[in-house]
Amino acid sequence: MRAESHTPVKTILTLALPIILGGIAQNVILATDVFFMARVDEVLLDAVGLAGLFYSTIYVLGLGFSTGVQILIARRHGEKNYQTVGSIFDNSLIFLFLFSLVLWVFMVTTGPMVLKSLISNEAVYKNALIYLDQRAWGIVFAMINLGFRALFIGISSPTAITLSLFATALSNVWLNDALIFGHWGFPEMGIAGAALASSLAEIAATLVFIVFTKKLQLRREFGVLKQWRIIKPTMKQVFGVSSPVMFQYFISHAGWFLFFIIIEQNGARALAISVVIRMVYMFQMVPFWGFSSATNTLVSFAIGEGRTNAVMPLLKRITIMSMLASLPFILLNSIFPEWVIGLSLGSANESLLNDCIPTLHVISVALFCFSVAMTWFSGVSGSGNTRTALWIETITILIYCLLAWFLGIVLQSSVEIIWLTEPFYFFILSLVSIAYMRSGKWKGKVI
Repeated sequence: MRAESHTPVKTILTLALPIILGGIAQNVILATDVFFMARVDEVLLDAVGLAGLFYSTIYVLGLGFSTGVQILIARRHGEKNYQTVGSIFDNSLIFLFLFSLVLWVFMVTTGPMVLKSLISNEAVYKNALIYLDQRAWGIVFAMINLGFRALFIGISSPTAITLSLFATALSNVWLNDALIFGHWGFPEMGIAGAALASSLAEIAATLVFIVFTKKLQLRREFGVLKQWRIIKPTMKQVFGVSSPVMFQYFISHAGWFLFFIIIEQNGARALAISVVIRMVYMFQMVPFWGFSSATNTLVSFAIGEGRTNAVMPLLKRITIMSMLASLPFILLNSIFPEWVIGLSLGSANESLLNDCIPTLHVISVALFCFSVAMTWFSGVSGSGNTRTALWIETITILIYCLLAWFLGIVLQSSVEIIWLTEPFYFFILSLVSIAYMRSGKWKGKVI
């Protein structure tokens, strides 16, 4: 990959599209669970939504760490320091595995207490625990997958992510059908089957990454999978970049989790609407996460080559591409809202479907704001200034939570009004991130 003053659209898309497909795979896991539970019972739908959010809040700690690893690998790749790539990856993979065990134990021991304190509906709480019991151990393979994902994106070779998509999506859909309803000779497990299917789908993705790593002979080119011990100087360097991103992602998703708890206080129907809308929202956000991840890599790579003049034109070009990508979703949501929601919910619950439509229009506005915000915010992270990104995220998410609390708890507003906090949050994030990148303070950061 070659960083020019004006990075070609083809270069951006070559990196972003496989990442977008990989993002779809992760969303397929929770979306498939929600899709099936919506056809069984509204209580189970709420349980999967909240338990899935709790799991995601834990998961993003690893995602934040791997994003920092990705930025560091891209920087070394740009510097053509290839053997260092292998050392960074090996140390990170060891850490992610050990960290996954800690997260597993945390979810099993602390999860019930956390969910009990936050969920007011007893039936929803009990089913959330059933789901979490089978979903928690899958975090081990999810963390390993994040390590491989950081490697392939960092060296601009994301084809393996595309292949992992098919492995994850196909196995998860098939296993959900088999384990929830007892088809194909499998036991009928209900909500526990949905969680088990998701965890097994993570294993399928891990196998794809391992096979692909050997096929590309990355051990020879980058020294991957050679050092099975922690090297302190390397880990210190990795943590210097990754730890702020970990906290940044955690704070962001903790705010998202608290948002849903506020929604839950407004009743079961309000929560059901939000769970369905979240599934639609997360799928429609996938292209922008792809552009965001590509931005991290391309910005870091360009700086690694010593071409800081390429960064601002790159961010502007990706912003335009990301904004254009939002338009089809906005048009679909506006013209065919019943069809969009029906894809997630089906036609079994027409009342719930109709109640979701006003909130769907709100997330259309949020998508446009998100397309701008994440590009420039990823530019801050990709430049290596991850501590600055952490401060920006902390301040904006605090504003987000306060606004959601005021609208949801104090004013007891309708669901669609509470969801207005989303476009407001991304609007503020856009302004602060653009101002920082235009200031030039990010230049000269060494990682």
